[in-house]
Amino acid sequence: MFDPTLNWKLIRVWIISFLISLGIMHHSRLRKIFHVILTLSLYWLIVLFGYKVYAIPIIILYSFTMIIWTLYERRTLFQTFINLHYMNKNDKLTLKPWTSKWEEEVKNEKIRLNQILLSKWKHIFDKELSSDGILHIGSTSIKNIAFAKPVHDIAIAIITKYLPKEFGEDLRNAGYIYVGTAPHTFSCQDHWFFNITPKNEIDSKGYGFDLHVLLPPAHQWLRENLDFCQYLTEHSIDREKYSNLKNEISQTETDIQMYALKKKKLVLMLFEKSRQWAKAK
Repeated sequence: MFDPTLNWKLIRVWIISFLISLGIMHHSRLRKIFHVILTLSLYWLIVLFGYKVYAIPIIILYSFTMIIWTLYERRTLFQTFINLHYMNKNDKLTLKPWTSKWEEEVKNEKIRLNQILLSKWKHIFDKELSSDGILHIGSTSIKNIAFAKPVHDIAIAIITKYLPKEFGEDLRNAGYIYVGTAPHTFSCQDHWFFNITPKNEIDSKGYGFDLHVLLPPAHQWLRENLDFCQYLTEHSIDREKYSNLKNEISQTETDIQMYALKKKKLVLMLFEKSRQWAKAK
């Protein structure tokens, strides 16, 4: 039997494991709430049945089990980060002002990819989000933004539970390299492909494309991203605030991953504003 005098030590371990668990699940507010409710319910249920002395140790075991399971669920992300490191290790952060040329670059790529994908795969495209194929998202879709990374984010929403193997092969044949699953969606529902233009062809072809192939659980993220970009297109003050932060970070930071991390706080705030704006429309 556990010594009750150890309870405060065990409680500290519980709190630490609890916070680690929530930290790993940073991307999912719903999972956080569920975990809090389940943990508290489990604790009081054990106490109710008269096993209070075992309650904290059992909760600690549960928390660490959940940590291991969460890491297992997100195991493919480790490969994504490794791939990103090798793909971006020699690339430096580049920001450019918005230009109508970007719209033309995306339009041409949409035509090219649709010729390859639409006839064969249109039946798995989401009718609401990807009825005509490729969607333009990300900073280069925000008209008149003062600074943006000139690699275009584009997306396809599909309705299948998994990414079809042949679909990925068709993208590879179209010049896209599979990076892995993007870190913003739980259980890895956004498959990431890059098509980066060689440096000696940038002037004629642009910088390239990041393609997100989104499975159904990630469709809401795509909707919110579209709202975010449209919100900033229509609201010049927040667009300027976003641009200024990008420019400020770029003065001291050349690493792309650190750049993304440093603007995250403002991005989250603007995402929330865009959500409220979209609801009010």
